[in-house]
Amino acid sequence: MDIQNRKVAVLGLGMSGFEAAKLALSRGAQVVVLDSCQTESLQKSAEKLKNLGAEVHLNIHSFSDKEIDLAVISPGILPEDSLRKSIELTVRNVYSELEFGWSFLEEIPLVAVTGTNGKTTTTELCSCLLKSGGFTNKPAGNIGYPVSALAQEPNKYKVNVFEVSSFQLEHVESFRPHIGILTNITPDHLERHGSMESYIREKLKLFIRQRSEDWALVEAETLRILRSEYAHLLPSTGWFDSKVLTYSSENQQADIILKEDKIFSIGQYGVTEGEWLDINQIHLKGNHNIENVMAAMGAALIMGVDLKNAANAAKTFLPSGHRCELVAEIDGIQYIDDSKATNLDATRQALKMMPKGKKTWLIAGGKDKGFPFYGIEDLLSERVKMALLIGETRSQIADCWQRYVPCMKIDSLEECVRYAGTHAKKGEIVLLSPACSSFDMFASYHHRGMVFKKSIEYLKC
Repeated sequence: MDIQNRKVAVLGLGMSGFEAAKLALSRGAQVVVLDSCQTESLQKSAEKLKNLGAEVHLNIHSFSDKEIDLAVISPGILPEDSLRKSIELTVRNVYSELEFGWSFLEEIPLVAVTGTNGKTTTTELCSCLLKSGGFTNKPAGNIGYPVSALAQEPNKYKVNVFEVSSFQLEHVESFRPHIGILTNITPDHLERHGSMESYIREKLKLFIRQRSEDWALVEAETLRILRSEYAHLLPSTGWFDSKVLTYSSENQQADIILKEDKIFSIGQYGVTEGEWLDINQIHLKGNHNIENVMAAMGAALIMGVDLKNAANAAKTFLPSGHRCELVAEIDGIQYIDDSKATNLDATRQALKMMPKGKKTWLIAGGKDKGFPFYGIEDLLSERVKMALLIGETRSQIADCWQRYVPCMKIDSLEECVRYAGTHAKKGEIVLLSPACSSFDMFASYHHRGMVFKKSIEYLKC
């Protein structure tokens, strides 16, 4: 993208917007940065950009400048935001930060991962497995490192690996990964997208510009649901133009399957046939994580990584924190941090890993994301001794769950840990798996997980 001497508006001065503005300045653009808030942190970022030559406006709620050539919108800016609406009405060329940053990197092969759950783990796995084959990369996107920051690095990588959210896929125009991965789609972010159909429509933007030489790795049940319930969002062929590989830990008809604790490939499209990996040799547990390994190994092998190297890398891989992470065992009680579970399906996957027999004390609740909390009644009845509920959704969750498990509404996460630690018995588990985002009470899921861990430390005293 040539933006030399063009006037670029950047909406949002968070991390993504800040890096997009820096990228635009480095490419010779005239940059205007806009944000409707005015915090101390934003003011510091504004001063840095002003020193680099940008024009910055904080605490602004509408903007009209007919000389703006293109606008870049940060993923955190809601569609109904008045400043965003004014930009969309005024500026003809509006791009997401993902699209903008990628436009300076499009000559590098891209592996992009989307889905409701498993995105981060699969992205990290892809990065690890690709590096084992000599494909240097640095994960970017929704994983926490803006694509616009990656585009400013002087040493470009052999391959790029992006985690991509539905927010980032708003306002994409040319974005096209060589390998796209869809881990799953379950209800999430409905408070932003308005409906499941709109949410799916955004997710599928990852694939709609792919060509015959590109690849789509899709979890088999997800593809079945798309073809049966959302076929109108797909072409008449039932998918887009890329080569589609399916994978599943349960469906033996998929292209990549789990059989007798081994991952196998049928060799579709020439992708390495036969046994790939013994799952007993990896650190990741649960069928959902096995599927993450399947997708990442598929991507690595397509890119040309040797099977032995990919398998060895998968065996040594350790996931980031707050994903069914065993924090401590105190007096025979295990404390597990699954703070990354920000929707109901993620909590379902965590509960499937818990023992039967009502041995789990489940801590759940948080910010409302617009979806119901029905659908895990069997797991609640079989595996959960009590649900300790926090946050703005605690009453809503209690209304859904109280027929299946005793529920207690509690004011804080710290109090939940104290209560469970006092009442749980040896051999039982205290699981933080909120099924909600954290932003009603915490700065992030990481912050929530750290508060959980700190509370456990107090139990040891």
